[in-house]
Amino acid sequence: MTFQLSERFFYQNKELFSNDQPLAHHPQVPKFVSVTSMCRRGYNGTWNIEDSKLYLTELDANIQHPTRLKKTRVRRFNEKWLELEHEFDSEPCFIYKDVLRPIVINVKLLDVFPEAMNGPLLADWFSGEINFGQGKGKDQGMTNSYKKYLTLRFVKGVLVGEAIRPHKEVFPPRSIEEIIASFQKSPRAGKVQALIEK
Repeated sequence: MTFQLSERFFYQNKELFSNDQPLAHHPQVPKFVSVTSMCRRGYNGTWNIEDSKLYLTELDANIQHPTRLKKTRVRRFNEKWLELEHEFDSEPCFIYKDVLRPIVINVKLLDVFPEAMNGPLLADWFSGEINFGQGKGKDQGMTNSYKKYLTLRFVKGVLVGEAIRPHKEVFPPRSIEEIIASFQKSPRAGKVQALIEK
C-alpha cells in the first residue's frame, strides 16, 4: 500500500495535514480520477480555517476528459452476416501498457467551482470532524498513526468545537466483523466480488 498525500489546512497560523476529506461530502462534487497511487482520491485540496469558518482555497484535481461519451447505437442490420452492426461513440483515449485508458485532464478550483471566482469557497456543505495528528507519527501503511489528535468539529462549514483526543477515541478498535461489514458496504467491494466470481 502506498502512503497517501494528505490535504493541507491552515489554522491559527499553523500548517496542518489530514487525510480526512471534507470535499467528499459535497453533493455535486465531480468524480475525480486517480493518476497516482499516492493520491487515490484523485485530488488534493488546500483549506483555510478563518473566522471560525472552513474555506477551500486551492484544488488540484483530475477528471475524465469532458467529451467522454458512453452511448452505442445500432447502425443497421447486416443481411450478409445476419447480425446487427453497431456504431460506437468513442472517447479520447490513450494506450498505456497495452491497456486502453481514458484521457484525464487536470482541473483547478475555478474549473470545478466557478462560484469561487469571488474568493475562497465556504465549505457550507460539510458537517463533521477533521483530525490532525499531533507530534511524531508512526507509519501505518497508507497513513500515519498518532498518539494524539487535534479534532476540529464543523457544522455547515462553521467551527463549533475543538479538542485534543487520544488515538483510541478518534479511531476506536473494531472487531473483524465490523471491518468486513464496512468493506462490504464500500463501492470497491462490488469490484472485488466481480473479480472473485470470474
